[in-house]
Amino acid sequence: MALRPDLEGLRIRMPGTDTIYLIDKGRKRGIPSVAMYNRLFRNWDNVHLDLHLDEIDDGEPFVELTRLMRFGSDPAVFFAEGGDDNNPGALRWIASGAVMDRYQFDGDKIVWWAKNPGGPPPGAIDALTKEGRPD
Repeated sequence: MALRPDLEGLRIRMPGTDTIYLIDKGRKRGIPSVAMYNRLFRNWDNVHLDLHLDEIDDGEPFVELTRLMRFGSDPAVFFAEGGDDNNPGALRWIASGAVMDRYQFDGDKIVWWAKNPGGPPPGAIDALTKEGRPD
């Protein structure tokens, strides 16, 4: 098996199976439900069939409560994984519109987190890409 950073952001499934994977940090990560998929992506187009999916390193499957998020008036968009009603979970900054497009994330599905209107919790950010978040 191998890491596949060249496939970053693609949604892939094995022909004849239902599970869709997102390539994240070069690893395939299972999307646990239709509801989670629909919270993130524009549509069901461009899910690639790959006969060699088993050759890509496994990553941890996504948790059900994974979503796109903004904080207050901050225009930055984050990929939020996990959390609950009081905690936004692990945050990864989506660095640009180009990253939104590469992953085919749907900007209309971004939720506003009211509990931190001044911005994301300090130290909770990792970048979805190698680009750093500007201060």
